[in-house]
Amino acid sequence: MTVLSCLSVVLLFCTVCVTAVLSEKVPAPENVRMISLNMGLVLEWDPPQSTTNTFFSYTAEIKGWNIYEPVCLSSSSLSCDFTDNVSIFGTYQLRVRAELHGETSDWVETKNVSVDEKTEISAPHVELRSRKGQTEVDITDPPMKKKNLRNVFGNISYLIRFWKNGEAKKEELIRQQNRVMLPGLEPLVNYCVEVEILYLNNTSHTSNITCLTNTPSNEVEPWLIAVVLLVSFLVVLVAVVLIFLAVWFGYRGCKIIFPDADLPEDIKKFLSQPSQSSILPAMLVKEHFCELEILHKEPNSSLDSQQIEGPIRIQTHKNECCIGADLEQ
Repeated sequence: MTVLSCLSVVLLFCTVCVTAVLSEKVPAPENVRMISLNMGLVLEWDPPQSTTNTFFSYTAEIKGWNIYEPVCLSSSSLSCDFTDNVSIFGTYQLRVRAELHGETSDWVETKNVSVDEKTEISAPHVELRSRKGQTEVDITDPPMKKKNLRNVFGNISYLIRFWKNGEAKKEELIRQQNRVMLPGLEPLVNYCVEVEILYLNNTSHTSNITCLTNTPSNEVEPWLIAVVLLVSFLVVLVAVVLIFLAVWFGYRGCKIIFPDADLPEDIKKFLSQPSQSSILPAMLVKEHFCELEILHKEPNSSLDSQQIEGPIRIQTHKNECCIGADLEQ
């Protein structure tokens, strides 16, 4: 009897609870929110918090012009995707309600919203490349669910932040090109980059931080160029001076070795008139000479030496230009 009494009480209590739930109005979904990412449109909500262990189903609708059209019917999901039912520049209103055992809650409606104004843009994809001391940022727009980013918003810009790895100070630059060369980087230094997309006075999600070590530069420093030019000028100047000196001294040497035989004007005139001059035959007179023979006799005895005490006359063959000569012993 006691057990049966307890079971009866439990059944009665459960019946009362079910009757109370059914008799009460079904609670509406809570925290209804509209999310638009990359031109998509999704409605999300939370189940009613006043009930526990109760499984609701949900219906979500969209109104483009005057009437609502159902998109998600009696779904157990806590979200509904309206992307295929909207256009880029359209204005829409969404609503959702909870359902339980054939009963429905009140509708929870959103405000009118334009997709292109409501939507958020996800982070761009960033790649870094370094060559010859320069680092290039290659930016790829995120894929859109409706068309592409530039077709929707026209001219967009990129906010690029870069800094030395490990330092807090960041430099910024805004460019419209999706390939940008970072200025003023030092060679062999590790740099980090993050990018945001600027559109309709809004910014996209920030990309992941990407780091890369800048390559060595092949550019020559200006001071080194000046030094090379100065040294080249000095080398050319010295070479010109040496060549000039070599040519000059070579010419002077040739003049010394092979002098110019420049005759006086009188001799030139004389040579030009040889038949009328009487000086030339006189210059060509043949000189006469005669041979001189010296005879010396050794003394054989004292007698002979006594006989040769006076001067010795040496006889020569006389001619018109030669005369005798006396030699004393």
